[in-house]
Amino acid sequence: MANVNHSALTDPYLHEPKGASTASSGDVYIANGSGSGAWTSRRSMITAHFEDISTAADIYLPMPYAGTISKIQSVASGAVAGGDVTFTFRNSAGNSMGTIVVTSAGSAAGDVDTLAPSSNNTVTASDYIRVSCDGGASSHTELWFVVSVDGS
Repeated sequence: MANVNHSALTDPYLHEPKGASTASSGDVYIANGSGSGAWTSRRSMITAHFEDISTAADIYLPMPYAGTISKIQSVASGAVAGGDVTFTFRNSAGNSMGTIVVTSAGSAAGDVDTLAPSSNNTVTASDYIRVSCDGGASSHTELWFVVSVDGS
């Protein structure tokens, strides 16, 4: 089989990528740009948007895959006036994963806040999480969230 290009190989000579035999179910291979890479858990990013954080409201985010929520980040579209705003993140059973408090003092567009939940942060496929805003601001400010779900 000497001098046969990979593109010409047929089924009996094809092989799985290196490390496939020891990778966990659902892992994906991520190239590092230097001719190698590593197997890692699938990660999903779920985004959400609050149109006006001066209004108390709940939103429900669908979780398309099972996994563990490892990080939640928020970013504001502008300064927050009137008071701090608390966002509470809950799993579908209603148990809190934690909060992000967007402070009004010194706030500006582009401010990023982060939550790294350590409990109640496991989700199943087709599950949801609930995000509650207490509406503590007096200014009409938009806020976006990104929820990182590490595959199981």
